[in-house]
Amino acid sequence: MTQETSAETELRAFVKFSATVTGFSEFDLWGTGQAEAYYRTAVQQLGPEGLQAAMASDPSADPADPADPAVKSIIKLWYVGVWYRPEQAGRLDVAAWTAPGRSGGKPAVPEGSEAVPAFPEGSRAEGDRSSPPFVVSPAAYTEGLLWRAIGAHPSGAKAPGYGSWAIPPAFEDHQEKKVP
Repeated sequence: MTQETSAETELRAFVKFSATVTGFSEFDLWGTGQAEAYYRTAVQQLGPEGLQAAMASDPSADPADPADPAVKSIIKLWYVGVWYRPEQAGRLDVAAWTAPGRSGGKPAVPEGSEAVPAFPEGSRAEGDRSSPPFVVSPAAYTEGLLWRAIGAHPSGAKAPGYGSWAIPPAFEDHQEKKVP
């Protein structure tokens, strides 16, 4: 029997917390192959203390709407494979990216606003409030939980392959069927 290192323990705690806030099992999250990459990203972006604070929040109060913006960033990371700074993880202004001749999103919280959370000392984002969202790894798009949640496959990236988007997704029924 081998001793688990501190880093392995922290990674397991991150996956356990992520399972709680995403609604997917730990097994599903490990199965994406992205757990280590997402953990490293969260630590780099939030700092070790910031990540611990986010994980210490109580998502059971309302997992659909966590109060901590860092938790929203972690949820989006698992679902779409993109890291959004905590102040970007909220609602984006749809008008900003649907207006003619414009693209990209506008953070719901404007730059310089007092509502923008402070970044932990030592985090990558501490001095860089303009860092754009970024894809965490080459496999992040195809392994996003979004595809499982909507019962579809990432276009052009996974089986069933060419033309699969022409057929509506089939949703799985996860509710238990009661036998009379």
